[in-house]
Amino acid sequence: MSLSRFALALALCGLMLLGGCSLAPPIAPHPALDQAERSATLTRRLTFIPDDKDADKRTLIAVLRLAPDELRVVLTTPYGQRLTTLVRDASGSRFEQGDAPRDDALPFPPDWLATRLEWSLWPRAALENAFADSEWTLDENRRERLIAYRGKRVARITPPPAQRDMNGNSDVLLEDFQGDYRLRIAPLDSPTDHEASR
Repeated sequence: MSLSRFALALALCGLMLLGGCSLAPPIAPHPALDQAERSATLTRRLTFIPDDKDADKRTLIAVLRLAPDELRVVLTTPYGQRLTTLVRDASGSRFEQGDAPRDDALPFPPDWLATRLEWSLWPRAALENAFADSEWTLDENRRERLIAYRGKRVARITPPPAQRDMNGNSDVLLEDFQGDYRLRIAPLDSPTDHEASR
């Protein structure tokens, strides 16, 4: 193979690698913090269920504080050890150090968790405003909320916020088609995770 053909083949391989990296959607635009349905503190059980049958699910307790200027989520083990605090504000999304070493915290970045919580908790109009002028879309009916990027489904949330009970005591299931995870958001007194583990 001549040197010029080798250089061309190398360049094409590089372009394919770069193209492959861009197949994953970028982080979705965040909705305005002051458009959350309530400014309150919610305590929920978050169960992360990987689609990989050999991987273990992980349950954490989350204390979510929705305020006009930030989303703050303290994540603890079911036994009360604080792992980390997710903060999403005007500066972006980040994890703050908890009681556990950084390596033992969470297997996903703060923007992933922040966007999934926003998709599950924010009202439809807030997400539509955030997605305007982007390639992200929201489609919602009485049964589900679908989030897509360039027409490809990224996540499904059931039930959508408009169909949950007024006390916020409904279980919510987010299926993440991009991350191969399901995230169940449930009140602390919710029954066992039988539905999420199906």
